[in-house]
This record gives sequence, structure tokens and C-alpha cells, in this order.
Amino acid sequence: MLKMIFPCILILCVITQHANCQNTKTAHYFGEPIFTDSLSTLFIPLRYNQEFMSDNKIAFWGDYYANLLVYDYTADSYRKLFEKDTYIEAFKINTPYRYNQGVNPQPKNITREWVFLLVKTTDYNNSGRIDEKDPSILYATTPKGERLKALTNETEHVVSIELFEKQGFGLIKIQRDINNSKSFTYADKDFYYRKINLPDLTLGKAIEIK
Repeated sequence: MLKMIFPCILILCVITQHANCQNTKTAHYFGEPIFTDSLSTLFIPLRYNQEFMSDNKIAFWGDYYANLLVYDYTADSYRKLFEKDTYIEAFKINTPYRYNQGVNPQPKNITREWVFLLVKTTDYNNSGRIDEKDPSILYATTPKGERLKALTNETEHVVSIELFEKQGFGLIKIQRDINNSKSFTYADKDFYYRKINLPDLTLGKAIEIK
């Protein structure tokens, strides 16, 4: 009997290890490439698969990238934008897909000088996973994926950014954790705007309802 049990245990261990390897390999898949600098650079999204998002670190909701590959097609080289995988809100498109009219869809968070990203980086409320109650932090990087930096911090949740490139500024909509629960929910009804100056990324004063 023991002679039969030990081989079975060994086979089970091998199968489990193989399954874990497969899960690791399939945790990501490629999204559609996005032009950020038409002379040299594409951002290629790395997406989480559904099993990874639902079973591991984040509730399965929304549309998020794990990371972005910065691909220089003139040098045929690439690198990851973020050192570690995180949760980057997917790019939103300004114009509809009209391939028959020769119109390329343009993400609304890209300007000539900057690419803006809403990123969930930490389990701020210590729930054991990053989810919709954790804050989105506003990051900026150049169209070539350089000078990446955070413009806000985890104490406030950036809901959206609207860009007015011709006028040289954007408006950031921010939600406060008004009840100090460390979770951003419908109960936190305190929102305000801040201007962001596109040339130097400086932030203006809070625009509030008083």
C-alpha cells in the first residue's frame, strides 16, 4: 500500500508545481500598443488575466494594466516603466475608432510633453488586497517614458484628469477621505479640483464648493 502512496504523492507534487509555473507565466498578456512619441516610442500595456486579478491582489473590477513596456522602435529596445508591477488605470480614448476614415484613436491622458497615469500602488486601508477603495495616485512621465514621478500622494484619491493642452493646463478631480477611514467610498462626498500647469507640472490651489 505504501509503495502506491508515495508515487501518487510525488506525481501530485509535480502536477502542482507545473500548475504554479503555468499560472506565473500566464499572469500577464499584451494589450494594444499606444503611440506616445510618433518618432520613436510605443507604450505596450501588460494586462493581468482574470484569474490573477480575482485570486490574488485585486478585486476583479475596472480596467487596469500591470505595467507598461516602453518600446523604442528606432533602437529595437524596451524596458518596463515601473520597476514593480502595479495597477495602472487603462488609457481612455478621446475619439472613436474610425479606421475607414483614417482616424487614429487618441488617448485623452497624453500631451506632447507628458503622459499622465492614475496608479494604485499600495493597500492603503490594509484590507489585504488593492481594490477600488484604495487611492489612485497621479503620475507623469514623458512620451519616451522618462522622468517618471508621482504628483499626488496616497492620502487623497485622484478620480480623473482633464487636459486643456492648448491653454497649457489640466484639472485634477480629487476625493478626500473625509471620515479618515483610509478607504475611499461613496461616503466620502468631499471632492475638489486642482489646476496642474503642463509646462512644469506645478499644482494650483484647491477649487472647492464653500
